[in-house]
Amino acid sequence: MARRRSVKKHTAIKIAIAVVAILLIVAIALGVFYAVAPDKFNHYKDLVLGLIKGPEDPPAVQPTLEGTLEMTVIDIGQGDCIFLQFPDGQTMIMDAGSKFKSENTYDELTAHLELRGVTNLDYIFITHSDYDHIRYMPDILADYEAENIYIPRVADDMSARWGDTIEAIEAETYTSENGAQVPAKVNYTVGDFTIEGENWVMECHSYLDEDYPNVKESSSAEIKNSVSPVCFLKYADRTIVLTGDSNERNEEYLFERGVLDVDADVLKVGHHGSRTSTMDYFLDEVDCEYAIVSYGAENGYGHPTPELMDRLENYRDKQPDDDYNGFKYIYETAKDGNVGVFIDGDGTLRIDCENTDDKDFSLAWGAAAASLDRAPVRRYEVELAA
Repeated sequence: MARRRSVKKHTAIKIAIAVVAILLIVAIALGVFYAVAPDKFNHYKDLVLGLIKGPEDPPAVQPTLEGTLEMTVIDIGQGDCIFLQFPDGQTMIMDAGSKFKSENTYDELTAHLELRGVTNLDYIFITHSDYDHIRYMPDILADYEAENIYIPRVADDMSARWGDTIEAIEAETYTSENGAQVPAKVNYTVGDFTIEGENWVMECHSYLDEDYPNVKESSSAEIKNSVSPVCFLKYADRTIVLTGDSNERNEEYLFERGVLDVDADVLKVGHHGSRTSTMDYFLDEVDCEYAIVSYGAENGYGHPTPELMDRLENYRDKQPDDDYNGFKYIYETAKDGNVGVFIDGDGTLRIDCENTDDKDFSLAWGAAAASLDRAPVRRYEVELAA
């Protein structure tokens, strides 16, 4: 028995010596490797450590690159909410609402602001006073400082939520450069006006003062929606068209005024894809290649309507140019989640979605694409500089 233990002990010692020798040889080899090629050594070291630790969590904050314009149409449900970060770092929320008595989606908005590291807003822009565009405005004004606020000229008692919004706007302050609390600057979205910063401009058009409708609680939905300005956000020879709930009433008015003629790229479709918005003549005037429709999956309104989708799918440029003839893609928040549009300083346009990698063609769009010999293309779209 004693001899057996002695043999085992001797074997263990030899194994230990062999292991130490191997480790010593590996250490010497790694030392030589580092001395000869330190960059390669560090690369493989990080690779091995990464495999050991596993995938890292994504960063808590993912700010937009400096010099890039971001527009994200947030999947807020049946409503509108658009986050804009301009190339000079200024930020804007355009509308923030969802359908009455629907699921509270405020967290979808704040999560995106947190992801972008937003702690205050340079601009809040309210296109009109409907609940599905203002539901979260009092919350936004309570949680974030806002310096400039743009609102339609409508009665203060349009609705209980609009009253809450007006009250929050009147109480809103921001911290000035000297640290003082200053009342937010309130502007009415009447007539033609611009919002601009370093190398970017947003040109907005609504009813002129003398033509602006008297909007009150008893006004028709058509009139309430029609005060939504049509805005052209321009940067690096690219243009994004923003519409709120614009409809054929104000589209025709602006068309007759001759302020819609642009060669744009991206269209936020009016009124969640209503049949009475984004008419043929409007499409001819703005001449876009990408469309984004913001709506909820089961909204009860039939949005987006077949009539509207037909207009988008069958649209062809009135005056053919160097751009794509018609719409290259139609994005839908109910299917694609958040839809982000990024424009770099050289005019490169990138569009990406939260939920989908490839275009989820509807049957109607798929049929149109087949008849026109259009092959589905990668969802993440990259274009060369304009």
